[in-house]
Amino acid sequence: MSLLIHENRIISPFNPRTKASRPFAGFAAPTSNTTFVPNQFFDACLPYYSRGVVRLVAYLIRKTLGWCDTEGNPQEEQIAVNYRELITKAGISRDMIRQALDEAVAGHFIECVREGRANSTGEAGQSASYQLRWDASPEYRKKPADFRGFFEGQGNRTDIPNQFFDVIVPNEPLSVIKAVGAVIRFSIGFQAKHGGRRQQVALSYREIERYTHIGSPIDLSKALRTALEKNYLVRLEPGVFSHRIDQRKPAIYALCWADDWHGRKNIAGSEASEIHSSHGPKNEAAEQSEIHSSIQTKLENETDKQQVAHQTKAKELLRRAGYGTKVAAKLAECALLETIERQLAWLVDRTPTKNRLGLLRQAIEQDWSEPAKVGTSQLSGMPGYVFAQYFYAAFAGNHAEPVSEPSPRDCEAAEAFVQRLVAEYPDMSASEAGRALGKLAREQRNPFPSLQLGLRQLGDRLLVRIKSERDQTTREAREREREERLQTLTIGYETFLLGEEQRFQARQLEDYADFLAHRVIEREKLGRDPLWSRSPRWLELFDAESRRLNDFQHFFHLPDFAQWKAAITNPTPQL
Repeated sequence: MSLLIHENRIISPFNPRTKASRPFAGFAAPTSNTTFVPNQFFDACLPYYSRGVVRLVAYLIRKTLGWCDTEGNPQEEQIAVNYRELITKAGISRDMIRQALDEAVAGHFIECVREGRANSTGEAGQSASYQLRWDASPEYRKKPADFRGFFEGQGNRTDIPNQFFDVIVPNEPLSVIKAVGAVIRFSIGFQAKHGGRRQQVALSYREIERYTHIGSPIDLSKALRTALEKNYLVRLEPGVFSHRIDQRKPAIYALCWADDWHGRKNIAGSEASEIHSSHGPKNEAAEQSEIHSSIQTKLENETDKQQVAHQTKAKELLRRAGYGTKVAAKLAECALLETIERQLAWLVDRTPTKNRLGLLRQAIEQDWSEPAKVGTSQLSGMPGYVFAQYFYAAFAGNHAEPVSEPSPRDCEAAEAFVQRLVAEYPDMSASEAGRALGKLAREQRNPFPSLQLGLRQLGDRLLVRIKSERDQTTREAREREREERLQTLTIGYETFLLGEEQRFQARQLEDYADFLAHRVIEREKLGRDPLWSRSPRWLELFDAESRRLNDFQHFFHLPDFAQWKAAITNPTPQL
């Protein structure tokens, strides 16, 4: 393993916390100190997975394939790893190790050959052992869904300078790793027809962005600028963007080599192409040494000044965000300015609810990737989206189909409320609930067209109103049901009495004649009663069918309505 000397101490290049006193001088020529890396690391892992997974897989590739015997076989295939080693050498934070291991295993990049065990009484603990997972299939797979291990056949590998794994991967943000990795993959990682390797490659922003899956052109621009400033890459020719297709030209990038393959020294930085193309007189060896030393000293001074300026700006940004002086200074020392700016800009998309500064600090220290932004087009049709649409329509007094498009935050807030509502009232639609809340917000003394504010201030009131309305509706439904049931029973009872009357007329004619004589006597009495005789309809009421059946029931002592109802509701079983 190559070592760096810093302040009279030997420092492993694996240590991501180490910061060399001198800027990166360029990659060593890929003729030695290289790792024979499967191209699928760049095609299937780097563009799609988190920084923790990328660093973990890269670390195992470096340890497995970086040291081989004379036959080209790995000296160590199964790597025993512990948390301290992954923190100090692979550059993975403690909080992300378990997740990175699980994701790498699930992605089929590595496999566990021995589970770890903690120390226990009378038994020493042991570190877990992992190894790269290989695929014997003849097919070269680079889509994550199809990937089942690294290609085991001949070819599809590239000698990658160890500095990529020792310096860049453990220390840099994922976007910078992706940008440098893209140039590696399409330059030295691309084998020409006759077996040669490219030294440079023309890549447009769109091509790099499409290959690396970096979230935005701004992030890609920052990543490329960082790679150029730190001498990881050189831009040999700038790109040209034009509305005319025939005038467009992609930029040409190459790795920054300390000694190119022809023995010439590259001047690190974005101006390398200009110096290489110079045809001026050559300096003597002594003069070249003095000039190179002067340039190196100037670079160191400028780097120190730039670092101090960046830390000062970073501390100011962190103090404005709410941190104290000590915490701001500590974060500014351990993170790059662009990392802090990026995480501050993304904080609003993470929607912190409780410990905002704690979340931001963790995002800066671990350089979290950009949070997924969900567009409203992806939310269309979801219950929360429908609820929010009808809320704004009702608030605006629109009784037809809504036309507004709610924000993703409105949809997220509404989704949780709709889930709670549906749990209590499964038959209630999101559109109906949204209209109810919008109408309630419109009825306020000081109406406010904000769904999130409406949910906070009126959500519980809406639930109470819905419950009250549902209870009233239930009571009314039960009353109607009771009345309908009573009406049905009344008709049934009258049918029963009519049937009994017909039976008496057919079989007990004398008894029925006595009943009719009794009715004549009752009519004469009512005619002499002042209260009845004053009514012009007294005779009509007396001769009505309902009155006749009522008299019939009393005369022959038949079951009354309650007795008949009880008999048909709970019939006596027959023996």
